[in-house]
Amino acid sequence: MTNAEIREFKRFVKDTLVREYSMNEVEAYRAVQNSYLSEALRRDKNYVEHDTVQEWDELIYNEINETELMRM
Repeated sequence: MTNAEIREFKRFVKDTLVREYSMNEVEAYRAVQNSYLSEALRRDKNYVEHDTVQEWDELIYNEINETELMRM
């Protein structure tokens, strides 16, 4: 994936988090930036093509919830 394609993919993921999981724009942006998605893209720019936007959304949402539970 090119850098432009990566930005677009991350935007799709962010927009879906907002729509499907009722996150606000800032929360969704931070979730994407701090998620395994960003780490995976740094390692291999083509890695994310194996999963859909919806699968990444679910993974990121679960990451957030697990992190919040661990803080309690």
